[in-house]
Amino acid sequence: MSKVCEVCGKGPIVVNSVIRRGKARAAGGVGRKVTGITKRVQKPNLQPLTVNRGGVAVRMRVCTKCRKSLI
Repeated sequence: MSKVCEVCGKGPIVVNSVIRRGKARAAGGVGRKVTGITKRVQKPNLQPLTVNRGGVAVRMRVCTKCRKSLI
């Protein structure tokens, strides 16, 4: 099963997960320090949707933004 929206083509993206520790300067600390950066994957929120196309029911996997526009 692909993780891509069948309407807009939205798919998974790779982002950085940044881990910080410490107290912010504005709160009286010495500042937040970055202690680790790792890559992670954000996947689109795909939902099954049944759509009538020419009198035939077709099941599609669409993201929630497209689902709102189709209903």
